[in-house]
Amino acid sequence: MQDNSAMFDSFRDLDAGEHGADVGVHPDDIDSTFRNEDLRLVRVYRDDQGDLRRADGGGFVRNVVEDAGSDEELVDGMLRDVPPESTGDDHLLSALVHEAIPASFVRLDEPSGENVVTRVMALDVRTSKYDLLRVLGDASKHEDFTRDDLAKMEQALETLAEMDREQAERVIEQRFL
Repeated sequence: MQDNSAMFDSFRDLDAGEHGADVGVHPDDIDSTFRNEDLRLVRVYRDDQGDLRRADGGGFVRNVVEDAGSDEELVDGMLRDVPPESTGDDHLLSALVHEAIPASFVRLDEPSGENVVTRVMALDVRTSKYDLLRVLGDASKHEDFTRDDLAKMEQALETLAEMDREQAERVIEQRFL
């Protein structure tokens, strides 16, 4: 499912010290679509310099990009000015740069907490997790979407996680995609 919507960094709305869950792709795995097997869930926090660092150990993951004039600038900005102590194996580009993915989907109350992103990534499905996140994000953009709706969305994801793979995939395809 390809679309040409605007892209921005969902983590730009997090303050220094706030935790989140990013879905990264190793720079060598970038392609025109995001495949589930290339997506990596990483629990992070935003540091004082605007970098995302791993919640477990503080290693550099990527820069938070506040403003980018183009999609290319956004992607390039994620790995610009990498700290010298950082190793390239840990660097990731975020897959959560679609305008539909709100900060409420990535923000965590605590490093080990759960949110929409962690719940989607935990699903044992072959269906595109990126597409599911994007569709859920689109639903959250309705002006009457509330915190209660977010809680219901998270509960629905928990219910999907309890289903067997085929049943979960069928529900996702019929109700969401």
